[in-house]
Amino acid sequence: MNDELQKSLTEIAQAIEHLNRAFEKRAEDLRNLGDSAALQQWIKATHAMRDSGNIYLTWAKHYARSAGIKSIGDESDENDLLDEGNS
Repeated sequence: MNDELQKSLTEIAQAIEHLNRAFEKRAEDLRNLGDSAALQQWIKATHAMRDSGNIYLTWAKHYARSAGIKSIGDESDENDLLDEGNS
């Protein structure tokens, strides 16, 4: 079960990262098009998705550890959450 949890958490983290990169790519496309209104909305969505994914993963790791699983990686750095400065 420990290996299964670790593998699942790794897959989730990779999927979240893949989604974050896709959102950032779309923001870059909007930036290149010069669509500032759409870009501002998209940046907000990008930050919300990134932060939500980090929160989800942090809670998943927390619950895995609370069940006595010791090999689960450290929780996300709190500086990753709500970091609106990265766009």
